[in-house]
Amino acid sequence: MSFRLEVSADVKKTEDPEKVKISITNIFPDINIEKNKDIVIGYSEDENVLSRFIELIHSDAIRDSVNMILKEGIHELNISFLMNKQAAFAGRVNLSKLSPLGSIRVKIYVENPYEFIDKIAPKTI
Repeated sequence: MSFRLEVSADVKKTEDPEKVKISITNIFPDINIEKNKDIVIGYSEDENVLSRFIELIHSDAIRDSVNMILKEGIHELNISFLMNKQAAFAGRVNLSKLSPLGSIRVKIYVENPYEFIDKIAPKTI
């Protein structure tokens, strides 16, 4: 199965680009990061890059809500969702709508999005 993860977050004028990078790598530790003063971008073609994300949603018992939100974000062969940047900095997964403080934009490209979501965030009920 082909896989690609793309993550990006804008760096606000009041933010440190290194802290925005940390927010992303706290959730996706093995992601390849490119940063400048305005945006931090990460990418990977290795499905194992999701291991920490999966670990966190299982330990925080949020699989059902993550499953639902990810399925709402399916567009053809990709899954798009937003994560709260401040929660990610603290090492927590919090899927959110747009935040005034900025969000981390996540896009996962896979061949079968529904099957993939059920594999990484299986429903408990």
